Amino acid sequence: MLSPWSSPIDPEILFNRDDLESLIFDFGWTDPASWLDHWLNRRGLNLASSALPFTFKNDWIWGLCLPFLSDIERNLLQEKEPMLFGISGLPGCGKSTFGRWIEAVSHELKWPVTVISMDDFYFPSTQMAQEIAGNPWNVPRALPGSHSIQLIEKTINSWIKQGELNAPQFDKSLRHGLGDRSGWRRSRPRILIIEGWFLGCSLSKANLLESQPQEMIVPPLSESEKLYRLVVQKSLQKYQPIWNKFDRIWHLKASQFHFTRTWKTEQESNMEIERGFSLKGNLLKSFIRMIEASIPQVNLQTIDADIIVEMNIDRQITRLEKSKSN
Repeated sequence: MLSPWSSPIDPEILFNRDDLESLIFDFGWTDPASWLDHWLNRRGLNLASSALPFTFKNDWIWGLCLPFLSDIERNLLQEKEPMLFGISGLPGCGKSTFGRWIEAVSHELKWPVTVISMDDFYFPSTQMAQEIAGNPWNVPRALPGSHSIQLIEKTINSWIKQGELNAPQFDKSLRHGLGDRSGWRRSRPRILIIEGWFLGCSLSKANLLESQPQEMIVPPLSESEKLYRLVVQKSLQKYQPIWNKFDRIWHLKASQFHFTRTWKTEQESNMEIERGFSLKGNLLKSFIRMIEASIPQVNLQTIDADIIVEMNIDRQITRLEKSKSN
C-alpha cells in the first residue's frame, strides 16, 4: 500500500506532503499516522469502489478524496447546524464524478450528506432559451443567467430551516444533449454539497471589454463577445448572495485555464458513450469558446475558496493550498 509517506515516494503523488499534513492538522488530527490508520481501518482506499466505472488514482485518494471526507466528518462530529459545502472547478475537471463518489461513500458510511449540482437549477428548457437568447456562442445552457436564482435560494433556505431538501434534477442527455429538467429529489442531509463551474466566482474588477494578458483567447474577443460579457456580469451579480451562504468551498483548480478545452471534450465523449447523446461538432466548440470568453479567466482562477486543489492537464493533483483566511 503506497501513501504520501511511503518510501520511496509514490510516483503518482506530485503534491507537497507538508501541505497535506497541514490540512490534516486543521481537520483535528494531531499526526498523519493516526489519520492514516483511521482511514485504512474504514477501508478508505476502497470506499464506494463500485460507484464509478474506474478507481481514483492515488493522488486523488490522498490529496482530495480522503481530505474532503475528513472535512465532512469533522463537521458531522461537531454536531453543528446544517452546513453548505461547495465544489468549484472548470467544466470537465472531474467535480461531478467526485460528487457522485462522495454521495456513494456517504451512503456506505451512513452519513447524512447529499450532493447536487448548480446545473440542477437550470430553468426548464423553454424558459432557459429565453433567458440566454442572443448569447454570441449560441449555447443552450451553462451561462450565468441559466439558473433560477429564486429556486436556488428557496431550496437552500428551506433546507436550512426545515432540514428537508427538495431539489430539482437536470438531465443533460435529454433533447439530444441540450438537456432539460427531469424531476425532483428529496433527502434530509446534515451537509449539503453543491458543485458548479463558476460557483463562488466574484464580480470582475478587470476591463470586461478587453481580454487580460494571462488569457489565452484565440481568436481575440469579438465585439459581440465583449458586449455580452457585460450581460454575464449583470447576471453573475445575482449569484453573489448565494455564494455568501456557503460555509466551505473547495476549488478544483486547473493550473492552466486552457486545460478545460481538453477536459470538456473528454467529458462529452464519455457522455456519448455512456448516454448516447452529447455536445459535439460546432456546438461543442461554441460551448468551449463560451467557457473561455464569457467570464474573465482571472475570476474563475481566483475563486474565494477555503481549500485549493490544483491539477495539471492529466488531472494529477500538483498542489494543495489553504485559504490564507483559514
